[in-house]
Amino acid sequence: MEAPRRDPEGVPEPEDIRASRALRPSFPPVVTSFVHAMEGLSYVYLTQRNMRIHVLAAALVGAACIFLGVGRVEVLMVLLASAGVLVAEVVNTLTESLVDLLEPRYHPAAKVVKDVAAAGVLIASVFAVFIGFVAFFPALMELPLRFKGLVEERLALFIAYICVAVVPSLVGLFFVEFRSPGKRPSSCPACGDKEGK
Repeated sequence: MEAPRRDPEGVPEPEDIRASRALRPSFPPVVTSFVHAMEGLSYVYLTQRNMRIHVLAAALVGAACIFLGVGRVEVLMVLLASAGVLVAEVVNTLTESLVDLLEPRYHPAAKVVKDVAAAGVLIASVFAVFIGFVAFFPALMELPLRFKGLVEERLALFIAYICVAVVPSLVGLFFVEFRSPGKRPSSCPACGDKEGK
């Protein structure tokens, strides 16, 4: 049996975490890194309400791309802007978690760090709205023609996208939001926070 892992201060890893590691199958290192990345994404999704809102917004923007039949360049612009917002939210969560770990009590410097990380999300979101305006404005000016194109050419793709992306995002938002608080992972185990911002 492998010896308990220790954190940087030499404190042994809790027994429940060590037991869950023992139950995991052994994967090659590359696969293991993807597994850890998916665990991180699920943590951010489950603990951060804003991440769930951003995922739903990205799904709705994708539906708008199909509905309006915008070109490849506009779709790429919108995808990059949406990805930028999601990455900013992940970095914000990382920053907040690290600050909570290093300074569990209120400290003015910790507040500044968290506020600056949140400002990064705000900047990315404002930029994404601007990109959306630039990408969708020409198509909105010819909406009747675009609607006709949707009905004649893209309706099956639009319905499939709604079923595969928008509905799961919407269900995920409300499912996580309204399930019992005891089942939601703690935002900061050291501080006892139950829900992120």
